[in-house]
Amino acid sequence: MGRDGVDLSGVCEWWSGARKGREDGVRRDEKGDKKGLGAEEEVVGAREWFEMVWLISNGRGCREDVALAAHTFLRGKKSQYTEESEGETSQVEVVEGYNASLPCSITSPPHDTAVLTLWYIGSGETPVYSYDQRHIERTSDWSEKAVFGGRARYLPYEHPPVLHLSNVTTTDARRYRCRVDYKETNSRQAWVELSVIVPPSKIEIINRISPVELGERNDVGCRVSGGSPPARVVWMQAGREVDANATVTSSGTTVNDLQVPASRKDLRLPFTCQASNNDVTAPLVATHHRNVSCGPLSVSVTSEDNPLVAGRSAELVCTVVGSNPPPLITWFLQGKQVAQQKSQMEMTGNVTVSMLRLQVERRHHHSQLVCRAQHPTLPRETKEDIFVLDVSYKPLVNLTLGRTLNARNLKEGIDLFFECSIDANPRPYKIRWLHQGEELVHNVSAGVIVGDATLALQAVKRHRSGRYECEASNVEGDSRSNDVSINIKYAPRCAVAPALRGVALLERTNITCAVDADPVNVSFNWTFNNSLRRDQDQTLPSSRYTQDGLRSTLTYTPTSERDYGTLQCYATNVVGKQEEPCSFTLISAGPPEEVNNCTVLNVTSHSAGIRCLSGFDGGLPQRFLLQVWEAESGRLMVNASSSSPVFAARPLEPGRTYKASVASYNSRGRATPSRLLFLTLKEAEMHKSLPSMVEPSPLVLILGVITGVLVVVGALLLAVWLVKERRNHGHHESATVTQIVLKDNNPDLLSVEAPEEGVGVRVNGSVKAAQYAPPSSGGGPEQVASYQRYEEDATSLYGSSSPEATERTRLTTSNTSASKGGGGAAAVAGRVEGLSGSTCCEGVSEEVAEQWWEEGPPRLCQSWKEASRT
Repeated sequence: MGRDGVDLSGVCEWWSGARKGREDGVRRDEKGDKKGLGAEEEVVGAREWFEMVWLISNGRGCREDVALAAHTFLRGKKSQYTEESEGETSQVEVVEGYNASLPCSITSPPHDTAVLTLWYIGSGETPVYSYDQRHIERTSDWSEKAVFGGRARYLPYEHPPVLHLSNVTTTDARRYRCRVDYKETNSRQAWVELSVIVPPSKIEIINRISPVELGERNDVGCRVSGGSPPARVVWMQAGREVDANATVTSSGTTVNDLQVPASRKDLRLPFTCQASNNDVTAPLVATHHRNVSCGPLSVSVTSEDNPLVAGRSAELVCTVVGSNPPPLITWFLQGKQVAQQKSQMEMTGNVTVSMLRLQVERRHHHSQLVCRAQHPTLPRETKEDIFVLDVSYKPLVNLTLGRTLNARNLKEGIDLFFECSIDANPRPYKIRWLHQGEELVHNVSAGVIVGDATLALQAVKRHRSGRYECEASNVEGDSRSNDVSINIKYAPRCAVAPALRGVALLERTNITCAVDADPVNVSFNWTFNNSLRRDQDQTLPSSRYTQDGLRSTLTYTPTSERDYGTLQCYATNVVGKQEEPCSFTLISAGPPEEVNNCTVLNVTSHSAGIRCLSGFDGGLPQRFLLQVWEAESGRLMVNASSSSPVFAARPLEPGRTYKASVASYNSRGRATPSRLLFLTLKEAEMHKSLPSMVEPSPLVLILGVITGVLVVVGALLLAVWLVKERRNHGHHESATVTQIVLKDNNPDLLSVEAPEEGVGVRVNGSVKAAQYAPPSSGGGPEQVASYQRYEEDATSLYGSSSPEATERTRLTTSNTSASKGGGGAAAVAGRVEGLSGSTCCEGVSEEVAEQWWEEGPPRLCQSWKEASRT
């Protein structure tokens, strides 16, 4: 069963048989097979049905949708398949080779849609084109290759719909019929008559008499071949039609003969024959120039390029009026004849034009160019015109150094002088002076004096060395002179910046000193300076350093702390000694400083960016190590190193808490890592497969309730225990010291210490400042609540406290009795474990210990250590 409850098995069975009958060349019965269509229905036009189904399926086999379409066309009454013709036959004219649009002028019935459009030639029964539009999203068409090939394309959305034919030929000139089938109503058809116009193919002028004298008649004919319908042939002069009397011969050729008396105006007004049979293509045109014999009237030389430009090709035109046949034209430049192959001649009417292509040079300025025209049969009839060349050219610039200066012996402190010679047409409107490609501006205070075509530099320094040029500009462009290189000799100067070098004891290192000097023949000496030595500047022996041109390398090995200080090198040449030495500060190399200002940014569900600021590198090249592990499981997720403290941690899991460690290291060791905690984003809600919010399952609700109950019970038990402890020690003044100890599961990473005051926790791009304060010295609910906040903050900072990730947070509470003013810091602070077994605050007064206590346990012991060192 197909759609609409129609049994399609009979349709497909009939279709298969009909196709087999078509392939075997057997014509089936007109009524076809009625199986599957209902006993009360009669199949009308079985052959047309077959053709339609065949076209729709394009030979792909009987499918359900094809059979259903066929049944849709055939169901109902016979009258539904009566074809109705609309309107008159449409007339379409098109020129051969162009595109044609055949309208299917059919008005679609209301509340019905077209499902199939067929095109026929005349009253033929076999379609040559079909367009299936049952499914708008996948319409298909078919074209008979023998008729249209691939040139036909149906455009159903035009008004009216059209069959577009490209590259129309004469064989397409026929009467066509289009038929449109609808789902429910009758098929409708319309007629189109296509006419193909063939433009004329050839036009030629028949000149029977030439040349002609003034007043004589000249019999001229215009013959046009081809064209359907025959072309209209007319004679035109000066845009006016002068003769349209044309005849068509038996061979299909159209001829128009023109007989007019010759006149001088015919030399400038040619006759034109035009042939055309449509308004689409351009008419065929043939031009006839009357050959009227007469002498020259005038000669003139012109040029569109004025003035002429040197270095470019210029076209000069010599126009001779009133000479026919064309005169002999000769060009002369400065009295010498210009080679004939460089000129070109044209004739229009009684005007003869000679064009000379001249490669203009600067030397042609003010030269005379002569055009001479001579009648070929009357040598005495000669006329000429003189044209004076005005050549515009870019400046020709030459730069020289002042005559009193010796370019090989220029030192700092002297005055320099340059002269710029310029030849230009027109005169330059701007002159620039350049040093190393940079413009020099008039500045007396800086010793730069710019004149009209001169440059003076006063008391030059070594930075004035280099390449000098002058540049002149006019309307034709800019021109730079030859460059004059100036070398100002100067004493050596350091070519390297002061450097800080980290060197370990007994480590051998090479220190290179590079200078810049002119002349380059220099000598070096090294000195050492150390505040621990009495001799402030110690000159090092030459055996400890080598020289290679402008570079000197010192081999240095510190053997004690007194060997750390400042090394300086000096260079000397014939100009003088280096004023400022090259300085190198030696320090004891060690591990780098820890990174600071670490920030987590651009957190996503699978990645996070971490950026820190680097500290001192310890005098050696340093690198940076990033390690990221999951807070709950302790799994190491990222282990990467970089030359800069900027990382992209990936891949990570969404909705997880991660601990990150960033440490700097060099060949001497690794610095204390900087630690971070961040939380990756959860997967976006839009990525969920369910279209609406999913309510939590009963199991999740039950687990949540149980967890909440356990937390409350645990808090109550802890409160009871703390109350008991307080009662047991209620007769003594007590101090409670709280410490968080976290053990790192990864032995390769630095252990995680208790969080310091002000540690920043960055979550989803924002920073929370986690301030940790120990519980109050007294017992009771306040102490329990304080402990809970302290423990929760520590857990949120360092992740889960499960056995897999970290060791259980331990709360060490030490209540030590002390008499008033007698116990000192021990009575206040007690003993804090986990700091290498040391005892915090021993020997510290009670007032100082209480002050440290307010700052938290980490600060308590830190302050004690600092106090112990001092």
